[in-house]
Amino acid sequence: MPRKEKTNIVIAESSPVLAAGFAQCLRRIPGLQANILEVRTSADLRECVKSAKPDILLVNPTFGGIFNPEGWKDDNFSPETKIVAIELGKLNPATAALFDEVISVIDDMDTISRRITNLCTVDGSAEEKDSLTLREKEIISLVVRGLTNQEIADKLFISIHTVITHRRNIARKLEIHSPTGLTIYAIVNKIVDISDIKI
Repeated sequence: MPRKEKTNIVIAESSPVLAAGFAQCLRRIPGLQANILEVRTSADLRECVKSAKPDILLVNPTFGGIFNPEGWKDDNFSPETKIVAIELGKLNPATAALFDEVISVIDDMDTISRRITNLCTVDGSAEEKDSLTLREKEIISLVVRGLTNQEIADKLFISIHTVITHRRNIARKLEIHSPTGLTIYAIVNKIVDISDIKI
């Protein structure tokens, strides 16, 4: 699977034990060439983002109080940065949907490897079609239900710029550029039920 030569990964977790555990798991992923940095505070994360420009951020959803992925992505990261929740206990679906991916502390090595590898895909290959994030699937479901970009932004409490970025990423990954094609994809892949679509 093609990847960038080096992937910058930042782990934002106040617990050194958890952060070190995740770092060790990442180093064991076959074929992953990564620079892995650990940060303990929001201030350290802001400084790290400026210098490291992470491709992937693993973050505890309670980091710095409550971590808002959309706010951070708009203000600090490039749209391509993938934000992964470190799940300590079961996240509610609304919180999980804010992140590009979720990795649990009880996931096995194969699961962690597969999820990180999917996020590292950098071309339009078939594998990338399987790496839609939870948020991208949510955007697709709202698009095929007929919501406008502004309505999606309002419903998900994100900026319209973020919605447009997600839609651009979805079109690139799926190589689908029409509403009809996206609707068919969503039905076939069970992202929406046919009864949910306005005709």
